[in-house]
Amino acid sequence: MIESNTSKFKDTDKEVIIEKITKAVKELTLANDRMIFIEQMISLSKLLMTYDLHISNAYKDIDEKAQDPTYFVAAYFDKNDIDKALWIHGMVRLLTRYILLYDRFFELGENTYRNLARKVRRSINELLANTNDKDHLNYSIDFSLKQFWPFWNFEKIVKRRILKGHTFSYKEIRNFNQLKSSDASIVYAKVLNAKLPSFNENVSLVLHYNQALLDLLDDWQDIEEDVQEDMPNVFVMASLGVVPYSKIKKSNRHSVRNIILDALDKSDVSVFRLVNEYQASVKNIWVPGKFGFLRVITNYHADTLKGTTLPSENSK
Repeated sequence: MIESNTSKFKDTDKEVIIEKITKAVKELTLANDRMIFIEQMISLSKLLMTYDLHISNAYKDIDEKAQDPTYFVAAYFDKNDIDKALWIHGMVRLLTRYILLYDRFFELGENTYRNLARKVRRSINELLANTNDKDHLNYSIDFSLKQFWPFWNFEKIVKRRILKGHTFSYKEIRNFNQLKSSDASIVYAKVLNAKLPSFNENVSLVLHYNQALLDLLDDWQDIEEDVQEDMPNVFVMASLGVVPYSKIKKSNRHSVRNIILDALDKSDVSVFRLVNEYQASVKNIWVPGKFGFLRVITNYHADTLKGTTLPSENSK
């Protein structure tokens, strides 16, 4: 069930929170220091979380992965309207929750996640019904969500191949990562397309690449958990040409990452190459000036990944 926010929210006047959000987004700057911009985005994300509603205190991990302020900032920069930006943020956040909950349902088979997803879907329908402008978003959300559903079946196929000892090529891994991140272009970008005058398909493409990089960061952080649950993970998949999955699976949880890092150092499949490919692609994609901040996010995610202990092409 969607719950009212924390006690902090109850003690804070809604208008005050909106004023803080407005002030924060107006102060966003790209000038000179990228890290200042990223820190401002993180602060804005926390404010939006204070304004928003949680799904449930029992599923905070879902909400933590659904708090990207990118779509809110894109909306505000294009429309300069805080109410419309908050509406877009709320819609994208609900859609993200819906997909993440179904993702967990397909991974674990627990009906609690599916039931929560259905409740979130009702909230999506209510938000659409209450919007003043009856644009195509009202009838395209169903189609957009159904376009993403095949990924979950594909993920099951990949999982079976991992368990059977299959090794993955660079193109297979890139395809998996791009399909996994396609919710950005197939679903969330459709909200911007319906509501923002400056939006074009190049923006959708950049959002897709940024989500792909963010998914790589999630895979990097979740290596041990994904091995424990036998879930596809790009870093694990890239290492399987060197070390069999059965050996990784039998290893002590604390040894898993080191085993994979050692294998990645010897593997012909380079995740570092994939990161570089995405970063270079975004650099060559023209987007309207109001969405130029998306490149800052691309570079931040890419450089964060390259700043890990990932082996580069030159280290082999």
